[in-house]
Amino acid sequence: MDYHTKVRDSLKYIDENLNHKIDLDDLAKRAYLSKYHYHRIFHKVSGESVTRYITKRRMEKAAGELARTDRPIIDIALEYQYASQESFSRAFLKIYGLTPGKYRRRYGGNSSDQVINLSCRFNKNMNMAA
Repeated sequence: MDYHTKVRDSLKYIDENLNHKIDLDDLAKRAYLSKYHYHRIFHKVSGESVTRYITKRRMEKAAGELARTDRPIIDIALEYQYASQESFSRAFLKIYGLTPGKYRRRYGGNSSDQVINLSCRFNKNMNMAA
């Protein structure tokens, strides 16, 4: 199994478990790599750290829910593993430049293809010799 496949499998697992705790140790074990080596390979293939990728994917999902539903912001924050609405709002503001409430007012009622996409670009042609 090559590194690209391991990272692709990890991306699939992450996307299927965004509303659960995702641990770097568990991801590394699933890929049969050490935590250090896994993180290094993930960064090289995806262009960003595991933590950053997970945060961005959770924010994309949360942004989609903010735009398409009337669910309370605290419920969305808790679903995507934030301990409080305040911590979720700070993280959301840092990524989108808007608070979740302002984002909802601006983009509410939009279909999923109009929600701002933050996903990394998977570098399929990256030389893994390093």
